[in-house]
Amino acid sequence: MNVKLKIQKDAVNFAFIDLDWNFHICQIWFFHKNSLLLEHESGATINFTPLESLKRVRNEKLDIRVSCSDEWRESRPKDKTEEKLKPFDWTFTTDYQGTINEKFIIEKTDKKIDKFKLMLKENILFYGDLTLFEDELHDNGTSVSSVKIRVMPSGFYILLRFFLRVDNVLIRMNETRYHWETDNDYILKEYTSKEANYDQLKHVPPALYISPNEISEHLPVKEHMNEILRFH
Repeated sequence: MNVKLKIQKDAVNFAFIDLDWNFHICQIWFFHKNSLLLEHESGATINFTPLESLKRVRNEKLDIRVSCSDEWRESRPKDKTEEKLKPFDWTFTTDYQGTINEKFIIEKTDKKIDKFKLMLKENILFYGDLTLFEDELHDNGTSVSSVKIRVMPSGFYILLRFFLRVDNVLIRMNETRYHWETDNDYILKEYTSKEANYDQLKHVPPALYISPNEISEHLPVKEHMNEILRFH
């Protein structure tokens, strides 16, 4: 497996316009040069890019409101308010799982990634951590899409994560994991979507809310899917 990783540390903050979003103009930290590409000798590829992640954001109206939203509505003329509230997911929630080309044979499976194997001590041949996009939701929380890769003698492990925290409202996490072992002719893929509102997290110390790794185990699973990506 030939692994290529491109890293650009400088972010570009700009007005992003996409026809699929009905010309919504969004200010967001968009790391446009960050990408992770995995390529097999058969031509099979898995790619992770900021643009493809953002393309999975829904262009529909949300029921989620922050504490200041009612005050903002009341302070605006009605016609201006309606203009501002066109359907748009302002949390930038994405269910992006990576871009997989047609060279893979994809099968549903009950196999699971062996987390105990991943906990075994191994030499780390390569490690990369890329932010795809990030937004502070006008100081009402955080919305981050990122991808990490760890390459070991036994194979590689990838974690693609979308983490959303809307302060005093909810926490949401969409995670896609990939694990390939050198003896296998396939990659195991797991997708999990979790979510909880703040009322469901009253038993959890607030200090954990800002840590995706810590809060993850406290979030109920909403969706789970396992797949095998088999090389031709």
